[in-house]
Amino acid sequence: MYLKLTEISEDGQNVDQLLKRSWLTEILKGAGSVEFKVVSDQSVAIRVQRMGLDILVNSNFKLEFDSNCAACLTKFRLQVPVVFSTTLRPKPKQADMLPQDLELAAEDLVEQFYEGDNIDLTKILREQIILALPMYPRCKEDCRGLCSACGANLNERECGCNRGEIDPRWAALKTVTKN
Repeated sequence: MYLKLTEISEDGQNVDQLLKRSWLTEILKGAGSVEFKVVSDQSVAIRVQRMGLDILVNSNFKLEFDSNCAACLTKFRLQVPVVFSTTLRPKPKQADMLPQDLELAAEDLVEQFYEGDNIDLTKILREQIILALPMYPRCKEDCRGLCSACGANLNERECGCNRGEIDPRWAALKTVTKN
């Protein structure tokens, strides 16, 4: 979705965007070590405001995905909050000539550049959605996972395995002391 710079006022405007299931599925391919399945098309609201030549883009929405718990492998519905605020600035003419050892400041992490008369919101949304995804989604905060000995789901039942035993190949490490 492109926004024309001339249409963005200093008072700001809300932009409602429908994220198609197919688009979300495409951006999630290879987005992490866990598979996220898109449930449906999802609607998001984005606030865009002009501040001189700068454009402020803010949003706060939730997306729903089906995923498997990284600890117990149970399939569950995941709500991912996507909250961001970024500043778009006109791309400087000398941007390609910046020194390679330039140090980033904190404000550099929340600003991006635009060129021309249009702003591509889909690039911003794609980046922010991927950044919001959990690396290891959990079905619940206190998920106990699977037994390392027998593979039983410890959320459903206690298996009775003695998981306190140390693998004999690692037993020699018990004799090592901290200095």
